[in-house]
Amino acid sequence: MKIRALDKRKKHQKDKLPAHQSKEAYIQKFKPLLFAFISWFILLALLHLPGIKDFVRYVMVSFTHSSAIVMGKLMFLPVADKGYPVMDFAGFSMQVILECTAYNFYLFVLMITVFAPWTLRQKLINLAVFAGVIYITNNLRFLIMGAIGRYYPAMFDNIHDYLWNILFAILVFMIFLWADSRSGNQIFATAKQS
Repeated sequence: MKIRALDKRKKHQKDKLPAHQSKEAYIQKFKPLLFAFISWFILLALLHLPGIKDFVRYVMVSFTHSSAIVMGKLMFLPVADKGYPVMDFAGFSMQVILECTAYNFYLFVLMITVFAPWTLRQKLINLAVFAGVIYITNNLRFLIMGAIGRYYPAMFDNIHDYLWNILFAILVFMIFLWADSRSGNQIFATAKQS
């Protein structure tokens, strides 16, 4: 009985990689995510250059302003266009600014998709899923925030400033885990499983 137990331990120890190889394999799996973060920071810095930021702001704010109003009207909600960049929800006006457009999340998922070790087909599908979920969630955010501003104005700033940013970050991370597990890469799996 003891001999079998010892044999199983020896066999299990053979399956494990040496510690330095295990760490290197794990670091290798994180390189695409690290490159995505670095590229995202560089891209954000470039988009905040004086000549570029105004154009990016106009495009993203116009897009978000229009799409939130259209989605609200499709859902038969009391939304109205008060002129660029202001929208109204049942008498509560909100100004759309660049930070409300989720542009940083769109850019981040673009960089994740570019650097992820996925096939081209997986990249295209995953990017479409990422962008679609962010688009729908951001538009719903405007509609929900309009209702909160209209009916619970004291809660508006805290929910807007904290809750939504945290939820968006969690959402992007969860979609990444889903997409990564579908690809078979599983960046957060242990090195010996890869």
